[in-house]
Amino acid sequence: GRAVVATVQINVGQYHLVMLPDGELVARSFDKAAATERPFTPATVEQLEADLKKGPLAGFKSLSTRHYLFLYNTSQMFARDTSRILEQMLPGAVGYARLRGIEVHEPEIPLVVLMFQNDDQFQQYRRTPAGIIAYYHTLTNKVVLYEESKLAGLKAELARQQTINTIAHEGVHQILHNIGFQRRLSAWPMWITEGMAEFMAPTSLGERNRWKGVGQVNDLRMYELENFLKSLAGEELNGDWIGKTVTAARLTSTGYASAWALTHYLAKTRKAQFNAYLQQLNKLGPLEGGYEVSADGTVPKHLELFKQTFQTELPLLEQRLAAYLKKLPYKDPFAEWPHFAVLIAHHNGTRVARQANLFHNSRLAEQWRDKTVGGIAGANAANTKTLIRQFANRLQAQQFARRWLNGG
Repeated sequence: GRAVVATVQINVGQYHLVMLPDGELVARSFDKAAATERPFTPATVEQLEADLKKGPLAGFKSLSTRHYLFLYNTSQMFARDTSRILEQMLPGAVGYARLRGIEVHEPEIPLVVLMFQNDDQFQQYRRTPAGIIAYYHTLTNKVVLYEESKLAGLKAELARQQTINTIAHEGVHQILHNIGFQRRLSAWPMWITEGMAEFMAPTSLGERNRWKGVGQVNDLRMYELENFLKSLAGEELNGDWIGKTVTAARLTSTGYASAWALTHYLAKTRKAQFNAYLQQLNKLGPLEGGYEVSADGTVPKHLELFKQTFQTELPLLEQRLAAYLKKLPYKDPFAEWPHFAVLIAHHNGTRVARQANLFHNSRLAEQWRDKTVGGIAGANAANTKTLIRQFANRLQAQQFARRWLNGG
C-alpha cells in the first residue's frame, strides 16, 4: 500500500511496464498509477539488503562492493572470488562498449547477486531446469547462483572452472542490461545475446580465480568447438552451421560455443561491420526486435539482418571461421584426463598417407575413425589400417601421434 516513484519503460495496452527503485520490472494498470514530479530515487545497498533479508535470505551474510550487493551462505573464498570477478568485468564491459561507439553509463541501481551453498537451496528459492548453475533474471534484475557443483566429486578443478565461467557469463548479462548496452526486455537475436556474454566472460583458475578480459579465448568453448569441428571431418562447410546458429531461437551447448566463436571471429576480423551491428541492436527498446519463430524453432528474419550487415556468403564465411578457430591457442580443460590417439594409414597407390587425431573419449574417437575411413576414396581393408590407443593425458597422446605422423 505504500506509494513509490517508478520509471515507465513502455506502455502495453492499459498497463505501464515500470522499473521499481530496487530494479524490478513490473506491470501496473493505468488506474493504479499517476504521473508525478517527484524524482526517481534508486534503492540504496542498505535498503536492498534490509528488504531481501525479510524473507528466506534472513540468515545470509552480505558483502557490498562499488557496484554490487552480494548475499550469500557460501564459503567466504567463493563469495570473495565471485565479487572480485564481477567487479573486474563491469568497467571492462563499459570500456568495450564505448570503444564500439555505444553510449553506456554506470548502473543506476546496485546490482544484486544471491549465492546459495548448494543446488537444493538454489532450487528451493526458485525452480529451474536441472543442470543450471546460475541465471540472470531479467525481471527481478538479480543474478542467482550456487557454489557446490555435482562435478566436484569427479574433478574439482574442472567443476570450479565451469562454475566460475557460468557465473561470469550470467554476470555479463546483468551488466549489459544495466549500463544501457542491451535494454531490458529487448529481443536481440539469441546468438549475439549469448555470444556477447561468452565473449566478455572468459575466466581462468589459479591461486586466484580471475577474469581474463573481453575477447580472450574461452577455453571451455574452444574445447567443445575443437570436438565439433572434428565431427565435421570430410564434410563440406556449406553455411548450414552459421545459418543454424544465427537463426536459433534456443541454443544447445554446441550452439553456445558456436555463438561465442562467431562473435569472436566477427569482433576481431570484421570490426566495422560488427560495431554497426551492435549499434543497430542497441537502439532496440523493451519488447522491440521480436520476430516470428518458425515451426522448426528458428527465426529466419535474424539471418536476413545478419546478411545485410556482414555481406558475405555463408559458405565462405563458415570456411573462414573454421580456419580462424583452428589457429586460436587455448588450454584444454581436460588435458590431464585420459586421451585417445586415433591413427589412420592409407596406401593410395603411390605412397602411404597418414592421419591422426585426439579425443578424450572412445566414442568420439571411433566416430571420427569410421567417418574418416568412409570418406577415403578407394579405402578397403587391404590398403587402410587404423589404430586407437589410450594414453594417460593429452600431452602423451600428442607426442605419440606426432612421432607416428613423422614416420616413427
